Order: sequence, then structure tokens, then C-alpha cells
Amino acid sequence: MTAPVFCHRGKSRPMKAPRIRAVDMTRKIRDRHARRLAGKTLAEVIAFYRAAGEAAVEDARRRSKPRRRRAG
Repeated sequence: MTAPVFCHRGKSRPMKAPRIRAVDMTRKIRDRHARRLAGKTLAEVIAFYRAAGEAAVEDARRRSKPRRRRAG
């Protein structure tokens, strides 16, 4: 285990939050979807997004289940 990093007068350094580039991330997702859906029919596009939505709902449902507390 490593010791905490200290700077001036024994104070620990504040944590830096990772930089999130939301616009770049959104563009990458949009471009990936555009490549996957190129040449698909409207029904296939709707089915793609419907399946993705159902998977996201299921993932959120699974993550939000109450967790049992450990004894002790």
C-alpha cells in the first residue's frame, strides 16, 4: 500500500476529476450508429434503437436493485 501524497504543510492534494469531453463522445456515438445503420430500412433502425433502449432499461433496473448489507 502506498502512502498518501502530501504537498505544502502536510496537506494532501485535492483529487482532480477526469475531463469529460461530452461533445466528442456524442459525435463518436452518432458516427458509430450511422455506420451500423447505413443502408437499413426504417423498421430495422427502429428495432435497433428499441433493443438498445430495452437493454439500457434492464441495465438500470439491475444496477438499482437494493443491495443487502453485510453483517458486522
